[in-house]
Amino acid sequence: MSDDLGERTEDATPKKRREAREEGNIARSQDASSAVLLLGAVLVLSSGIKPFLGSLASILEKSLVGDHLASGIRPDEVAEVIFPPFIEGILAAMPLILGATAIAILATLWQVGFMVSNKVLEPKFERINPLSGFGRIFGMQGIIKTAMDILKVAVVGWIAWSFGAGILPHIVALPEIGLLRGFEEIGSLGLTLAMQAGAALIVLGLLDYGVQWFKHERDLRMTKQQVKEEFKESDGDPEVKQRRMKIARQLASQRLQTAVPKADVIVTNPEHISVAIQYDATTMAAPRIVAMGADEIAFRIRQIAMKHNIPIVERKPLARALYAKAKVGQEIPPDHYKAVAEILAYVYRLKGRAVA
Repeated sequence: MSDDLGERTEDATPKKRREAREEGNIARSQDASSAVLLLGAVLVLSSGIKPFLGSLASILEKSLVGDHLASGIRPDEVAEVIFPPFIEGILAAMPLILGATAIAILATLWQVGFMVSNKVLEPKFERINPLSGFGRIFGMQGIIKTAMDILKVAVVGWIAWSFGAGILPHIVALPEIGLLRGFEEIGSLGLTLAMQAGAALIVLGLLDYGVQWFKHERDLRMTKQQVKEEFKESDGDPEVKQRRMKIARQLASQRLQTAVPKADVIVTNPEHISVAIQYDATTMAAPRIVAMGADEIAFRIRQIAMKHNIPIVERKPLARALYAKAKVGQEIPPDHYKAVAEILAYVYRLKGRAVA
């Protein structure tokens, strides 16, 4: 019944997944990326802010001492006075900049990996279609998005309220500990609050990613008819392949019917390999392989040989070596001349022919 209705009951094929990825259609949660970016930035800031502020203090101290403060800065000294502190400031901020950049890249790569697609930039009517936009806002996806936003606000608000209530005595005591110590305490409390909020947003982001992944997998599902049609396109129609194989077997059988009767001897393995060898001393410099095959073809070669009274000689090592190294229509390799010559001499003696 599901086939008649065209229901999507089959998992997406690798080809369907590859095409969807090329079009930028992937499971991705913006909330999860934002949460990773926020928490990562907080961790980078908490680990690097003290060295950064220490470096800035050192730079400021160097800038505030020197003869140029009393005598003034001449135009030709501007670069000499300003440029070194500027470079030092950039170098001091570099760990924070690199750390934040790495976190920003990681926030995207952990979901989708490395992907470059320009198809998402192609104009599509449904993106500007008011009806489609209305459906996205008030449809199931819009409802889920709104619910997640409300949940994020509620969770972060609850964390901020609980944290604020717990640190209220510290805030009241800030005027008593001095200005610099007070700023340090405020920064520490702010980082702690940000880490708690970031951890909660990570959990919500993972939940949202699970929802997006489930929706993505559901949208990619295919009907059985679509799977069959894709198989036909990628691997070929089974009926056409069967007809081609049948024609190929017929052509191979016709070639064997023509080539094997020309052979002087059939060298076998004895059952799995058959090699048909022909030698004419007046026209050939060395014996030549006119037919060769394994299993079913080998059996067919022996059938034709028996029908035309062609001797069949069992030589396992020689049959395997010729099958592995030689090709149909070519002369046998020189290192097998002696073995093949002995077999031909034996066959000629059976037929009463003179050995060439």
